[in-house]
Amino acid sequence: MLRAARLARREGVTVEGSLEVGRGVRVELARDARLSLGAGCVLGAGTRILVRGGEVRIGAGTHVGEGCRIVAHTGVTIGARCRIGPQAAIMDAEHEIGDPETPIRAQGLRAAPVTIGDDAVLGPGAVVLAGAQVSAGALLGARTVTTGAMSPSGGV
Repeated sequence: MLRAARLARREGVTVEGSLEVGRGVRVELARDARLSLGAGCVLGAGTRILVRGGEVRIGAGTHVGEGCRIVAHTGVTIGARCRIGPQAAIMDAEHEIGDPETPIRAQGLRAAPVTIGDDAVLGPGAVVLAGAQVSAGALLGARTVTTGAMSPSGGV
């Protein structure tokens, strides 16, 4: 498990036990950003974890499927023993879209932490967006999109 050992030595990464890391997993951490991985986590091949700010916490025994994307600007918490299907995406930020005269890129981002409870299952291609709170034991079907209410003051 050379890939797991290499990941565990990176600054900002905490590994609480054994870890399985598939081929082509990519982790990018901004300065002062953190990634915490519980014991027995599995990161499937081709998974991308981008921590632009805050912390991504993945609980013990959670399996992240192949080709998943996790992007954090404020924080993403995934509970223990979760199953994240292949090609799922978890993002805690989205573009502002309030002004139709201004290009979306120029309107900035708004962000809110994402929380996924213990034993939750996200089907293949499921998308969890900013502010979402997925209950413990919840089952999100394939290609499901889940979002949370965001307050205007919660933005970045």
